[in-house]
Amino acid sequence: MNRKKIILLAAFLLILAAAITCWRLSTAPPQITADLPVQPVPEKQSPSETPEEKTRRLLVGTWQDEYKGKRTMTLNADGTATMLVELKGVQAVLMGPKLRFDMKWSLMDQILTKITVSGEPADKVNFILNTMGNTSNETLQEVNEEHLLTLDKDGKTKYDWKRVAKDDTSKP
Repeated sequence: MNRKKIILLAAFLLILAAAITCWRLSTAPPQITADLPVQPVPEKQSPSETPEEKTRRLLVGTWQDEYKGKRTMTLNADGTATMLVELKGVQAVLMGPKLRFDMKWSLMDQILTKITVSGEPADKVNFILNTMGNTSNETLQEVNEEHLLTLDKDGKTKYDWKRVAKDDTSKP
């Protein structure tokens, strides 16, 4: 085989490998079969409320932070959640200006677990899930009516969330 044919074959194989990698990263990741335990969240404090029930009640609502773009996370009492991410600059060019992640959440032993189950645009969300995983476990550092501080499982990265009023999701 002459040198040109070898170079063409190598280039073809490289392009094929890149195409397969791109396709695999943008397809839906395998679905998780284990469901998070559904933990009822009371809307109001009861006299017999445990510390974990109080924390769970405090978590319900809409929160915003500025980690790698403006993020707005809504934790619902039924264990579902959404996160809207608004990106800028190079990240917005690569992934799009807005991403939505649909999640399930739970709290156990001060660990806030979020599992992403879907999102839009699907190809971009699937790419992120396939490269970074679909589960987040963060240790609660502080939570009250206005502030939520969590620590990533890496033990270094902190996420500083501020509660957002129901009618105002534009402010960070």
